[in-house]
Amino acid sequence: MPRVYESIDNTFASLCEIESHGERKKSEAGEGVVGVQGASNGDKGSIERKRCKQACSRNRPANREKQKKERETSISVAYEKSTERKRERKRESREMWEAICMTLMATSGNNIGKVLQKKGTLVLPPLSFKLKVIRAYVFNKMWITGFLMDMSGAGLMLMALSQAPVSVIQPVAGCGLAILSVFSHFYLKEVLNELDWVGITLAGVGTIGVGVGGEEQNITEISLMKIPWLVISIVLLFALLNTWLHMYKKQRHEHEQTNSDVTEEIILGLESGILFGISSVISKMGFVLSDKSFLMVPLAIGISVICSAGGFVYQTRGLKHGRAIVVSTCTSVASIITGVVVGMIALGEKMPSGRIGRLFLMTGWFLIIFGVILLVSSAKIISLLPRSMRKKMRSNIEMSHNIRRTGSIRAKDATSPSTIVNASTLHQLLSSATKEKA
Repeated sequence: MPRVYESIDNTFASLCEIESHGERKKSEAGEGVVGVQGASNGDKGSIERKRCKQACSRNRPANREKQKKERETSISVAYEKSTERKRERKRESREMWEAICMTLMATSGNNIGKVLQKKGTLVLPPLSFKLKVIRAYVFNKMWITGFLMDMSGAGLMLMALSQAPVSVIQPVAGCGLAILSVFSHFYLKEVLNELDWVGITLAGVGTIGVGVGGEEQNITEISLMKIPWLVISIVLLFALLNTWLHMYKKQRHEHEQTNSDVTEEIILGLESGILFGISSVISKMGFVLSDKSFLMVPLAIGISVICSAGGFVYQTRGLKHGRAIVVSTCTSVASIITGVVVGMIALGEKMPSGRIGRLFLMTGWFLIIFGVILLVSSAKIISLLPRSMRKKMRSNIEMSHNIRRTGSIRAKDATSPSTIVNASTLHQLLSSATKEKA
């Protein structure tokens, strides 16, 4: 029996060992499977990374080609835009210079036309509505030529205002006296002194400066709220000037003074110049508002003609009672300043965007104003110079006159001494023509 029990115990122990050994193998097999699975997962990650790298390497040339095309497209678009801007600037510059040339032709036609009309009226009766008188004026070549030049100048001025800002056109129009002086020098055998030529040169250089610095401005809308305030300001300014003029007239009448007063000359010159400047602004305003209604153009031109007629009336009053030098100077300067200031306020015109453009434009304004003042008052300035300088300038003038007279005799084109006057008195001849119209 003990041996039987011992064999049973041994058998049971061997069975336990076999079972434990099987469990160890199972556990080892499970660990091996987990390790293999982990290894396989790591291999899968590396494979995916390799695939991504291969895909990126395959797509890299396509991306580079796409980026290259995008860069080329952007460069071509930028080049086209820059080319378009250059063309636009060239077009604006061409239109600006065309407007300036038309303004010079217009102011030349206006001033020279008035001189020719005045020269033609020397042999004509006073203007009236009689048929014989009208026929005499129409068939007078000198007068009808001057009249046609004057009307052509008005048309060219309107064309110039339709293309360029008033702040550019109005100062250039102030060069009319300089052009008139040059015309009189060659046609009327006018003798110009040194200061006259300096004034003509300054006006010409100022015109070039305005042309270089001026910029075309696309004005599509006008702030109508500013116009009533502008009208009220102008009315108040005229009321103030006329009140001041009335006070001086009353004071002069009380003191029994018959000579002209410089205050009256300045006020009348300023009033005429202001009306001339406003006339240009109103014409420009009509062209800007033509998109809203076609009737705005003839309406604006009609109001502009009324303002110009008022300017001629004030200028005629000043020339009749005062000195032409003071009246003409104030008229020219006031018309330029009014055109520039009112154009910027009413039409929204702006200074050039660049510093160089602003410098050229402002320098051109200054040179034109100074040249016109110098041209109008050259005789007065010469009279204030020392005697030695006056003698030298007179000798140069006489020498120039003798040379021109000798040449005219050789050409058998004798000139009457009465046609040879000083350049600073030309505006008297010019303004006397306006008296007959007023």
